[in-house]
Amino acid sequence: MVKSVILDNGKTVTVSMGKVNFQSNEIPVTGESREVISENITVDNKTFIFCAATIGNPHCVIPLPEITPELAKQYGYLIETHQFFPNRINVQFMKVLDRKNIQLEIWERGAGYTLASGSSSSAAAAVARRLDLCDSSITVHMPGGMILIEIAEDFSIQMTGSVTKVAEGMISQEIFNN
Repeated sequence: MVKSVILDNGKTVTVSMGKVNFQSNEIPVTGESREVISENITVDNKTFIFCAATIGNPHCVIPLPEITPELAKQYGYLIETHQFFPNRINVQFMKVLDRKNIQLEIWERGAGYTLASGSSSSAAAAVARRLDLCDSSITVHMPGGMILIEIAEDFSIQMTGSVTKVAEGMISQEIFNN
């Protein structure tokens, strides 16, 4: 199984992200076993409609007509730590731009406001597809950049984006001696 493919002489990479699952017991979300699609959550006297998903880590996606960094910063932590989510949760505020584009503001569990995230992009795109708001090929726009998400019929995800060198180093051999 191919996990990643390097393209354009190392300028672009495609990564197999795995399969998105909407089942409450897999995410986890409290309550009866179900697909967590278009449910209500109330924090700080504001009610949002959300969908929850996992792609190895939990995500709460909130589709809205308008999103801002301030919205994510105001409500992200309150949703992350809500009683619905026993292991806490990543939060994506999502605006659908058209059938091929979504915009995200992200609150990452344990880290706070985040400029970009591959798993958040994957989960949000899968939710947009599951709600039939987008096609199977979706460009995700985030403050930190854009990424292309391809969604298969079974909600397996291929993520393609540009590569930027941020560091260089060496890995000690002893890390592999386990």
